[in-house]
Amino acid sequence: MQPNQPAGRRLLVVDDEHIERMLVAHAAAPLGFTVDAAGNLEEAARLLDQHVYDAIVLDLALGETESISLLPALRSGASDPVLIFVSGMDDRVRAASARLAGTLGLRVAGALAKPVVPAALRDLLRSTPERSASPAPTDAIPPSEAELALALAQGALAASFQPKVALRSRTVTGVEALVRWHRPDGTVLLPDLFIPLAEASGLIVPLTAVILQQSFAACRRWQLRHPTCGVAVNISPLALANPALPDQIEDMLRRADLPPAALIAEITESMIIADPVLAAEVLTRLRIKGIGLAIDDFGTGHSSLLSLMRLPFTELKIDKSFVGACETDMEAWKIIRATISLAHELGMSVVAEGIETASIARRLAEVGCDIGQGWYFGRAMTEAGLEDWLGRQAPTRG
Repeated sequence: MQPNQPAGRRLLVVDDEHIERMLVAHAAAPLGFTVDAAGNLEEAARLLDQHVYDAIVLDLALGETESISLLPALRSGASDPVLIFVSGMDDRVRAASARLAGTLGLRVAGALAKPVVPAALRDLLRSTPERSASPAPTDAIPPSEAELALALAQGALAASFQPKVALRSRTVTGVEALVRWHRPDGTVLLPDLFIPLAEASGLIVPLTAVILQQSFAACRRWQLRHPTCGVAVNISPLALANPALPDQIEDMLRRADLPPAALIAEITESMIIADPVLAAEVLTRLRIKGIGLAIDDFGTGHSSLLSLMRLPFTELKIDKSFVGACETDMEAWKIIRATISLAHELGMSVVAEGIETASIARRLAEVGCDIGQGWYFGRAMTEAGLEDWLGRQAPTRG
């Protein structure tokens, strides 16, 4: 047994090929595993009922049966195994299976081609992957429409600001405004808990106006020291149904003594727009006035390329689901690189959301991504917090 490997660990190999089962057992033995073998799903289910497993090596194709059907049982069973897929199928099938298992909350160490290379299998068996992140439990009770309307009237909903940083120069290019609900008991509600209600009730329109006003006032103050640091604000599809919106936003910018370029209007690509023609008119008019346009959460909707073709976007934001997986999922990495190339061909800058590590920031910079946003650079913060954060950065030049 190798050092630092706990004794008494148990592994289940599920494979319809006897030679492969023996190969896995031989590779796992030096790590101290007791190995059980199953040639089909029925045998695997029986063994899972009898034992708790630390690791499972699962062949994706068991004769005419796809072993993916075993995944829900692994999620709800007594075991919490490290899961390793093996298959003679192509890389994309193995990667898709690993993603599916991760989505189900299983601890996926990786996927290997058959025949299995013992050293590669042992490397995966030594790993300790975490379960996929699930939403943090919360005791917060979803608010009612009346509570949301009252909070809006009382000024309890306020903008926080998350920095956007040029990946190569590490200079601040702007911030994104993110709404927070500050309740009297000191708790803070995040948008996921009340934005759907605001959209359904129509309160998103006055809420958007409030966030725009707050963001413009704050931007004017911080631009005294950082004159090129603008602000991005999410614009609801409901607000895009108002033909007067471009003039209203232009008037708000003028009253805040800000140039149009200080604003980037973000449109979430996956949101349903009731009147696409009117929305296209409103967005085009905003762009003509000199306001930037960003397509948010790119790649998560159903009409990405049509949106890029029809609307004059200046910025494309790659969704965090791709960014967070870019070091472990080669399909996500290929999509990121292709998206950056496409955006640059169309004359757009590219923002990667959800950057949490230095290695991801460096990797994105190397393939030409322009701007980064995420916890690695800074979390959403109050205006005062942002002022402190900006004070620690190199000043931008006008």
